[in-house]
Order: sequence, then structure tokens, then C-alpha cells
Amino acid sequence: MLFGVGLGPGDPKLVTVKAVEVLKAVDEVIVPGKLAEYIVKPIVKPRVVEFPMGRSKDVTVKLAEELADRCVREDLAFACLGDPMFYSTFQHLVEEIYKINPDVEVEVIPGIPSFTTVFSKIKIFIDTPMLVTTLKEDEIGCVVVLKATKPREVCKKLEKMGMSEFYLAERMFMDGERVERIKEPPEKSDYFTVVVGVR
Repeated sequence: MLFGVGLGPGDPKLVTVKAVEVLKAVDEVIVPGKLAEYIVKPIVKPRVVEFPMGRSKDVTVKLAEELADRCVREDLAFACLGDPMFYSTFQHLVEEIYKINPDVEVEVIPGIPSFTTVFSKIKIFIDTPMLVTTLKEDEIGCVVVLKATKPREVCKKLEKMGMSEFYLAERMFMDGERVERIKEPPEKSDYFTVVVGVR
């Protein structure tokens, strides 16, 4: 199995307990550079794979070829800054692995992302809608709605924004967790519900 492990925004003390457990349990930990190595080193000695600008595609393909084979027999972790699901080298690695072996099992251990951490630094509370972007694209490709207690209503609004695929995540990491792609959104759901719309 391949684990994508989020290391958080850069402080080793902000690595989650779950991330530490996985890093200690796997057969090998791979990190994409010196900062990730610095964070992981007190937990376990990682293997550093540099992804140089302009040549990172070659490195990604070569590593994917190795891991597509090894992950069938071993548990390996790719540990990166932030959360592996956001603007991450891990995405490109998984895409290349799936081209070679679509049966590789992947599990993601989320990390604390910089776009939430920044508010603890600037001491601003967020209670209004917020847009997170890199401004690389003109159109929004994904919308996340928190506290989505009326999923049907939320999905109708997201459709007007150009979203065509919808996911519901209710009570994540709690008892009664439900995560699924939805075609017929329910009228009501739990307070701890997130709806994701994808273009």
C-alpha cells in the first residue's frame, strides 16, 4: 500500500499523531526535499527524492515505476508538506503509478494545510465564505461547502456555479461517517457535513 502523509505547514510539532503512527509503521518513508526530511527525521530516517524544477516529471515517472511494483508487496509512505490532496507532488506521483498499476492501494493521512493555518498567524476568525486559489486558472474547478445541512439546496447553487459532480462527507473521522459521490442529494444532513462540487 502507498500512504500519502501530510506533514503540515512546516513545524514538526504540527504533524498529527496518525501521521507519526504511519511513518513509524511503514517499510520506507520517501520525502520530496530537505524541509520534509527535517520534519520527518526525528520520527524515522527518510529517503530524500529531489524533484528539480523543469525535470520533476522525469523524477516522478521513475519513482512511480518503482513504487507501482513495490507497493504491491510493501507499505510505503510519501510524506510531503501541507496536505497531500492540495497542490501536491503526491497527486502527480499517484497519477503516474495508476498508469502503470491501477490496482495499487492508496491511503491518505491528511495534514494541516497552510490556508487554514495562516489565520492562526494573522489572528482573523473566518465566519464568511472564503475562496482558496493559486490564481493559475481563470475558472474555479472545485467548491467546498462547510456545515452543509441542506445538501440538495447546496448542490443546486453549485450547479449554477458550473459544478457537475458532487460529493457528500458527513461526520468525517467520527462515528457514523458517510462519504460518497451523490447523484440525488438528500434534503437534510448532519451539522458536520461537507459538500464538494467539482467542475
